[in-house]
Amino acid sequence: MEEDRCDLCQAGRLRSRQVREYYRFGKRMVVMEGVPAWVCDRCGERYYTAVVAKRMRQLSKSASRTKRSISVLLARFVAA
Repeated sequence: MEEDRCDLCQAGRLRSRQVREYYRFGKRMVVMEGVPAWVCDRCGERYYTAVVAKRMRQLSKSASRTKRSISVLLARFVAA
C-alpha cells in the first residue's frame, strides 16, 4: 500500500505508521497504542488491514487484556 493514493482526498500518499487508535465497541472505548496503519500524508485518513481491524475488535472485547485504565474528562457541548 506504500505510495498508494488516499481514497478520501485523492491527493495524499499512504505511509506505514504506528498510531494510537480510539476504538469504540458498544458502550466501551479502548485506547490502543502501536496499531499498524496506513496513514494519508495529506489528510490523515487511516486505513487498516483486515487482520489489524479484527485484532482491534478482539482486544476491545477482552477487558482482561487491558494494560491499564485511564481517566478521561467528558464535557457536553452546548452552543453559546
